[in-house]
Amino acid sequence: MSGRGRKAVPPPAGHHVEPPLGRGGIIVTITNNAGHRKEFDFAELAVAEPMQRSLAAAFAAQSRGWTGHLTAEFYWNKLVLFAGFVSRLEDPPADLDGMTAAMLKRWRAAHVASSPGRHTLASVRTLLRRDLRLASGPAAEELARRIPRAKPSKQSYAEAERDQVVLAARRQFRAALMRIRENSSLLERWRAGDLAEGSREERMGRILDHLACTGDVPRTVSQNGKIHVTNWRLLGGTSVEKSWGRLFLTRMELTALAVLLTDAFGWNLSAYGQLPTPTRAPSAGEARSVT
Repeated sequence: MSGRGRKAVPPPAGHHVEPPLGRGGIIVTITNNAGHRKEFDFAELAVAEPMQRSLAAAFAAQSRGWTGHLTAEFYWNKLVLFAGFVSRLEDPPADLDGMTAAMLKRWRAAHVASSPGRHTLASVRTLLRRDLRLASGPAAEELARRIPRAKPSKQSYAEAERDQVVLAARRQFRAALMRIRENSSLLERWRAGDLAEGSREERMGRILDHLACTGDVPRTVSQNGKIHVTNWRLLGGTSVEKSWGRLFLTRMELTALAVLLTDAFGWNLSAYGQLPTPTRAPSAGEARSVT
């Protein structure tokens, strides 16, 4: 973590928060378990610089157990809300030691009535209590007040219901897989030069190559400015499945795949958030099949 004209606050020893050298701002860099970095500039928070630095130090200390950027972004968004609240006070404190019990009561009252608000209260409290100046006194007592738990609004699926969901996801994804495999096979034949020049399959192969390279089928802009699928007759229509969906999953099909992966491996949202960008590569143990 580095700052403008001030001594940098060092991150916890051996931690994955790294201070960039020669940089402006008050930067905390979080490195996830895949080695990717994400910077958070606390100079952007709408509070005085001393409080910016105190919040950055608490954020860095709390991040010791984080493995992904989703958690970091969650806490950061809550701090943005807290900084906005502080900035709107009649006499905003310059640092955390100026936060009074009355201020924290107002912060609590603004959020305790809703479920998202209670999550915000709990997250910000976790960070504030890392500052030793808020470890005792009236402000500390206010921070220690119990945050009521929300009543569960959702109920888990029964086993039979879960089986129905998985079956529907399996059917949806299988249909998509068959569609993409069929079109991928045609594309590979076109690239290998196995299709007769000018044939329907050869023209389809040319469109699929354009789709694979650009992410969409060729489109034409008419004189009135509307965009149309150029080869809609050859493709058999303009729907997603007939156009760019020939090689790619739709959002609903991606959701179906996520349901199957979650059912098989117990993945949560953080696992999906850390998936690498898709690439084309030979399938494991196979030379001709491409994943």
